[in-house]
Amino acid sequence: MPRYCLFGDTVNTASRMESTGLPYRIHVNCSTVKILRSLNDGYKIDVRGKTELKGKGIEETYWLVGKTNFAKPLPKPPEIRPGDNWQEMVTEEIKTHFRKANRQVDKKYLNQ
Repeated sequence: MPRYCLFGDTVNTASRMESTGLPYRIHVNCSTVKILRSLNDGYKIDVRGKTELKGKGIEETYWLVGKTNFAKPLPKPPEIRPGDNWQEMVTEEIKTHFRKANRQVDKKYLNQ
């Protein structure tokens, strides 16, 4: 058990970004965008817009949406409208993936 736990601005900002994010999206702030752009490595970034981050005020935030020459398919973020219960939607999707994976494992062991 650690003797000390340090929580600074970075941890607090990450928590606020996560709590205001959406499923299947990478939510980043201005300082992260500056670093990614300075790398000149082909990161694709979309403006999300002004987002209120508790304890930090309103900041311009962004979505990291891909990278040039990245060939693996990315999951498509679900269409979410204000008031949608997206947590339930994602939970159901996760359960579906687990059921499918379990069926594949069961099938593998039944065929032995």
